[in-house]
Amino acid sequence: MSEVWAYVSESAGWALAGFVVGYLLGRAARDVHRIATAVTPEGHVPDDKPRTRRAPSAQFVLGVVVALLGIITVAQGIVTNNATRRITECQAVYSNGFADALDARSDSSAEAQAALDDLMKSLGGYLANPPVPPEKVRSAIGDYLAKRSEAEAERAKHPYPPPPRDLCK
Repeated sequence: MSEVWAYVSESAGWALAGFVVGYLLGRAARDVHRIATAVTPEGHVPDDKPRTRRAPSAQFVLGVVVALLGIITVAQGIVTNNATRRITECQAVYSNGFADALDARSDSSAEAQAALDDLMKSLGGYLANPPVPPEKVRSAIGDYLAKRSEAEAERAKHPYPPPPRDLCK
């Protein structure tokens, strides 16, 4: 939320600076106009009729449009920032879940590979020195199958997270 407040405060600072500069320039323009109308040529009589309410000037309308555009721009920035943050957080959750699952599954696969290596070493040793003892071969295969099923169970405990297209809607 701090990025939003930083954006709002920065935008508000620039808006305030623009308002002050515009106000001062407008005031100076009115003063110059007042001086220009006060210094009239000889024989010219200033018009002292009371002023009636008239339609807003183009400058006023333009000022309102610019202010509205500024408000809309700030609102759009806040909405875009929130959407970007939501997607970023979702991607972080997905990436962390995927990394955790991948680590656990890799560890169990490494254990299964080590069990296969042990089985092959045992079988190689038995086949190199005949006669082959069938009970030791069955025991080595049984040990391998037990370790392999443990690895499969461990992988099943750590499934991959759903893809971001499903997770980050």
